[in-house]
Amino acid sequence: MGNHVRSRRDVLKFAGAAALGLSMYPHVSRAATASLEDIRKRKYLLYGFNGERPYNYTDAEGNLVGSEIDIARAVAKNIGIDEVQGVAMNFDSFIPAILAGRIDTCLPIFVKPERCVKIAFATPHLIEGQSAIVAAGNPKGIGGWDDLVSKDVKVGLIAGTTPNEIAKSVGLADDRITRFPDTTTMTAGMRSGRVDVIVEASSTIRLISEELDKAQFERLSSWQKPTKYEGAIEFYAAFAFSLDALELKTAFDAELAKQLANGKLGEVTAPYGFTAADRPGPDAPTLDAICGK
Repeated sequence: MGNHVRSRRDVLKFAGAAALGLSMYPHVSRAATASLEDIRKRKYLLYGFNGERPYNYTDAEGNLVGSEIDIARAVAKNIGIDEVQGVAMNFDSFIPAILAGRIDTCLPIFVKPERCVKIAFATPHLIEGQSAIVAAGNPKGIGGWDDLVSKDVKVGLIAGTTPNEIAKSVGLADDRITRFPDTTTMTAGMRSGRVDVIVEASSTIRLISEELDKAQFERLSSWQKPTKYEGAIEFYAAFAFSLDALELKTAFDAELAKQLANGKLGEVTAPYGFTAADRPGPDAPTLDAICGK
C-alpha cells in the first residue's frame, strides 16, 4: 500500500466534519466541486467510506484497506493524483457529502435511476446480489426474503444499504430489523445472538463468514428472491462523482476501463476474494440503460 495507506487517526480526522448534517440528501444543494487540476495540486483524492468489508475497512494495524479503495488508489495514481484519503461516514451520507463538495468520490454504490439524477457514475465494474448468514444448521429454516417476512426472525442489516430498501418493499416488519452502522457491529450482533440472520451483498457476507466459527454459523448457499417483488435483486455498482466533476469522472472512468481490460483490476481485488464472476459481462446493460435514460 506504501504511502497511500492512511491510519485510523488520519481517517477519523475527517469523519466529523464530513458526516454532520448530511443525512437527507434531497435537501442538500450542490456546492463547489474541486476540479481535476485542483485535486492534482492538493495531491489527494477525498474518498468516502463506511468500513464495510471487503470494500474498505481498517486492518489490525489501523490501515485503511479493501478492494475498492485499492482500486481507487491504482486509478488515482495513473491520472496524476498522489494518494487517496479516506473520509469515514455512514453509508447514507455518501451522496450528501458528494453534493456538498466534502468528498470527491466514495465506496462504489449501486447505480439506480433516482441516484443518476443527483450524481454522476463511472462505468459499473461490480455486480452484486445478496446472501445471508444464519445459525449452523439453519434451525429457523431461512432461505430467502419471503422467510424473513413470514417467520418470527430477527434480521440484521447495515443502515442505508439496498437490503433495507428491499426489506421495506417486501413488507418486513421494521420492529424485527436491527440496523447496524457497519459490518463489524453487524458481525458482533450475529455472534451475540442479537439477530438470527444477517443479509448483505454477497461479497460482504462471504468475507464475514470467513471470520465466524463454522460450528456456530453458516453462510447460505443460495438466497431466494421475494415472490411479491418486481424490483432488481442483482445490482451494478460504480464509483460516484458530482455532476459538476465531469473532467475527474471522465479521467477516472477511462483509467478504470483500461485496468479492467488489462487485468490490473483483477490483480488488485483478487486478494479480497473477487473473481471475473463479480464483474459485469459483455451482455451487461449500459450505464444509460441502468439509469433509465
